[in-house]
Amino acid sequence: MSFYLMFFGTVLGFSGATFFIFIMVYFGFTKKKYEDVLSRYLSSGLIMPDVYVVYSKGGFFTSLLVVGFFRKILKNKTIRLGKNAVLPKSSYEYVQSLPEPLKAWINRYYSMHMVAATLIAIGFILMLIDSLIS
Repeated sequence: MSFYLMFFGTVLGFSGATFFIFIMVYFGFTKKKYEDVLSRYLSSGLIMPDVYVVYSKGGFFTSLLVVGFFRKILKNKTIRLGKNAVLPKSSYEYVQSLPEPLKAWINRYYSMHMVAATLIAIGFILMLIDSLIS
């Protein structure tokens, strides 16, 4: 049984890492959509928390955080700007009014990252269990 845990853990871990590399390539091909969503939002004069403005300069490595911000807006989740302030309703309305291909890209890109993270995490957990029982 120990062999199978290590084997499946390794396969899942490497599958997740390979999928993560695929996401990097995918981002390279679809970077225009990322820049389009970001520039549309910022040029409309809407508020974006400062941390996400900094993240927006990080390219691929921080793109998940920025896309996560837009996904929260798409899901109508409350985003706090400070102790007593929240993101204005106009931001939610604006992101909801984006073209469908851009909204679909936001959800797809976020989901791809979650799949890769899940594969890697399950793989490492299986390898950890194997190392603890052997």
